[in-house]
Amino acid sequence: MNLIIKLILLLSLVFTLTGEVCAQEISQPNSRSSTSQDNNPIHISADHIIQANKKGSVLAWGRVKVQHNNKTLWADKVLINNKTGIGKARGHIIIEGGDGTRMKAKETLFDLKSKQGKLYESKTILANQVRLTAKEIKTLSDNHLVLEDATLTTCKGALPAWKIEAKSIDIKAGNRALFTKAVLKIKDFPILYLPIGYIPMDTKRKSGFLFPTLGWSKIDGILFDQRYFWAINRWSDATIGTKRVLGGWQHSLDYRYVRSNNTQGMINGKLYKDNLTGKTLWKGGARHTQQLPNNFKFKGSLDVESQQSLNQVVNNNVEERTRRNTESYASINKRWENSSIDILTRYRKSTDFTQDNTFGELPKITYKVQQTQIGDTPFYFNLNASTAWFVTDLKAQKDEDLMFKTSRLDFHPQLTVPLSLASWLSMTSIIGVRETIYGRGLTTTDSEYKKTSGFSRESFDFRSIIQGPKINKIYHLKNSPEKIKHLLEPRFTFNYVPDMDRKDRSKIRTFDSIDTIGNPANSITYEFGQRLLRKIKTGASQFETKQILRFNISQTYNIREATREKQIGEDRLPFSDLFFDFDSRPIESIIINTDVSYNFKTDLINNFNFEAGV
Repeated sequence: MNLIIKLILLLSLVFTLTGEVCAQEISQPNSRSSTSQDNNPIHISADHIIQANKKGSVLAWGRVKVQHNNKTLWADKVLINNKTGIGKARGHIIIEGGDGTRMKAKETLFDLKSKQGKLYESKTILANQVRLTAKEIKTLSDNHLVLEDATLTTCKGALPAWKIEAKSIDIKAGNRALFTKAVLKIKDFPILYLPIGYIPMDTKRKSGFLFPTLGWSKIDGILFDQRYFWAINRWSDATIGTKRVLGGWQHSLDYRYVRSNNTQGMINGKLYKDNLTGKTLWKGGARHTQQLPNNFKFKGSLDVESQQSLNQVVNNNVEERTRRNTESYASINKRWENSSIDILTRYRKSTDFTQDNTFGELPKITYKVQQTQIGDTPFYFNLNASTAWFVTDLKAQKDEDLMFKTSRLDFHPQLTVPLSLASWLSMTSIIGVRETIYGRGLTTTDSEYKKTSGFSRESFDFRSIIQGPKINKIYHLKNSPEKIKHLLEPRFTFNYVPDMDRKDRSKIRTFDSIDTIGNPANSITYEFGQRLLRKIKTGASQFETKQILRFNISQTYNIREATREKQIGEDRLPFSDLFFDFDSRPIESIIINTDVSYNFKTDLINNFNFEAGV
């Protein structure tokens, strides 16, 4: 059913809330406009219900719930006159339909006879797709809506990727939407002003050929791309395509499905026959996400290719063309209030026909406990524990394999003690112990690998953070309730890991960060941060604080490097690069970020990154 028709039907629910209680039915007057003839009762439940037969009215207040067919309305107060058919609902109005449509409003007025009515301060999601907001929605007939001071988008979130803001939007169900004095915004940034505009409102998908792409280039010659869109059913569709590329034809299939809000995915594939070499290249992929029982979540991705990569032959995308590996994974995770479990299986394989690099985590199970206070003590406990099975090919050459398999069990509890030395000064100390057990080790001598038996690595770590003194100043804006706070925050971090189990550490084959965490460390990091916070009034007595700017300067002094025994002709280099990090969002729709690292030894900028966007 057209999304706008669904909106009209839901609005008609509001306009037909009559005043009989529970199963008693209110007779509906005949009308030229389309009305419900299903004779299904309207159920009203509330903390308080008063029915006055002489006046022909029903008044309900206090957690009012009205049900009719598969639609439900909640409000603080509902009043209906049975004789005139005029009524209203007020306060925290929520209307839900069986198709996922959800409407919110502060107040609604309705007339059962004329089927006209109004919704005030309304926010609407139509069938989990189209999102509307309006200061006022007028219903002129069953298929005619007028929205005042309205917005329209199909994107989620408080800051949608795009939206249309208009003085008015005139919608005819299954036909069109006309808007006046409209502005197209990208991330809340105005892009285009339209004094008047038109949008087709028929959102029903239809199968058919898409418009073909024709062209010519010196490299590829004649270009041709034809696609067919197949609307299989209401929850799945597919696009089938054929494309002429250099040396042959490429055929493709993209299948998409959304079985429910919690189950969706896609399957795609490409096939290419090279007329010059006679080889057939292919690529396949799939993605699937699903909510499992007991609040477990599944996410999976399949990525496979022929031995000679299709991307390297016919793909003009630089990122895809230079890719040298396929990576497939499947993960299951669950979150509790203070802990989580993640189960990950991952497999990566080379697509370079001269190599056969292989890596797999089969699987990796991680359990984490977030910082949790121990009773009424000042101590906090957290835990990272994981177990994993790894497989890799130590020799990347095409015709030479040396597979290495091992397992790892890692256990790392930590204890945190936060101390508030003053209102402007705090110190946090963290101490942890780590035990890591490996099923097999690996040593390298003159490019020759030697596998060893299992072993364990023990270590402990200590970190202390001193933050402060914090200095701030508040600036009041003229003729505005908004305030700006400028905050200065120096911080010192001491990090220490002793040099333990050096012999066992030399047997570790590095797969991820856990394999290097036990390496010795003794350093001090000092940083100076500045932040600008903006306090915005969002309601009569409600305020919201947002960070509009952050600027950090930091550097690390390596005590181990400064105190190590120096070789002849060698310099100690205890100071790291000086790091500058700047993040800003001057207004909600614009971000400007940059980071720079400067090397005192070489007097050069080692890294520079800049990001700006809307």
